Amino acid sequence: MGSTSSMSRENKKKQLKRQIVPPNSRHQEEEDSREIVHKAHKRVVRKRLAIFLVLVILAAIAALVLFRYDRYHQFTDYQVIWEKNLTSEAQEAAVQGEGSFCAYRDYGDGVLKYTKDGASYIDAQGKVVWIQSYEMKSPVVSINGEYVAIGDQQGNSIYICNKSGKVGQATTLLPILRVTVSAKGVVAALQEDSKASYIYLYKKDGSTLDLSIKSLLSGDGYPVDMSLSPNGTQLITSYMYLDQGIIKCKIVFYNFGLGKNDPRRVVGIFFPQDLGDAMAGRVRFLDESHAVIFTDKGMQLFSTRVETSPESVKQIPIEENIRSIAYTEEYVGLVTDNVEGGDPYSLKIFDKEGNTVFDRTFNYQYTGFDIDGGLVLLYNDSSCKVFNMTGTEKYNGTFEFTVSKVSAGRFPGTLLVMGPQMMMEIKLQ
Repeated sequence: MGSTSSMSRENKKKQLKRQIVPPNSRHQEEEDSREIVHKAHKRVVRKRLAIFLVLVILAAIAALVLFRYDRYHQFTDYQVIWEKNLTSEAQEAAVQGEGSFCAYRDYGDGVLKYTKDGASYIDAQGKVVWIQSYEMKSPVVSINGEYVAIGDQQGNSIYICNKSGKVGQATTLLPILRVTVSAKGVVAALQEDSKASYIYLYKKDGSTLDLSIKSLLSGDGYPVDMSLSPNGTQLITSYMYLDQGIIKCKIVFYNFGLGKNDPRRVVGIFFPQDLGDAMAGRVRFLDESHAVIFTDKGMQLFSTRVETSPESVKQIPIEENIRSIAYTEEYVGLVTDNVEGGDPYSLKIFDKEGNTVFDRTFNYQYTGFDIDGGLVLLYNDSSCKVFNMTGTEKYNGTFEFTVSKVSAGRFPGTLLVMGPQMMMEIKLQ
């Protein structure tokens, strides 16, 4: 009886509970909970996506501002980052053999300063890394990668250096006319006697390689300029020769690794016919597969991707008088007279394929013309003018000391300015 009453009470409780809490309420609560979590997750995702899009837009705006600033902004002043007086350096170097000032060349992350009595490598912070003393009447310099060759024109000495200093010295039997060095330290020296010219090759320690090129002046012609490729296996040379009493020009490619079928190692001969009777006064390998010749009537670009078969890829005739040339691994540049009136000079920059990068006129009396770090630099002994690769004039200013050379600095918007007694890095403003 008691048990029946107890069961009845339990049944009533269950009925009451079912009336108050429906059977599917727990399931509904679980669904509601999942829906709340899902909606919260969607809100978080939307918020994160919105933040990401805002950041992308801000980054794009910042990149556009920086792009336009780098491309079009013109600087009017500069701040000196550091400066170094080279007078004390020169006095100290004079004791070691480096005397009066001669010239600067871009080298490593700084410059090579060379004189008749010695050379020094100065890094981008003005520190003298090494000094090499010598005595030369007329030093000629060739730079390729980390290697430098300094030859005594009409003398017999060649000093071979890298960024650590001297690695070798060669002594020639005949007077030196030209030197060219590869990025591996191999040196070619153009020498001559009364009947012939000779190109001898030397290892980086100065010892002679068993490779030479002889050219008879009466038949082969007179070599004007030459350039080794970075790996040192290719050589381009320009010759002047007589053809029925007329002076003409030819370009000869040699390959010391693959040209063994020809005892003279010749793999290509070209005559710049489209440039008329032009004389190729300067020839250069820009990199392993691109070479350029500069003539008094334009320039011609060559490809040596197939080392045994170099080919002419483009000739660029220039009608105006060519005043200056400059080149790097990526660009070649010309300054010519401007015959169309207005500014007296025209600045033409090309890439290594011969495509025009920019062409503009300018009015500035310069003595130096270089391409460095994506900048085109014109300068004289008291000022400089700087263009970027869109042809925009980035800076035009003067200095308070005698200037010998201007180069790109360590960072964007900075320049290295060098003179006989002073070197400084400046930040354009």
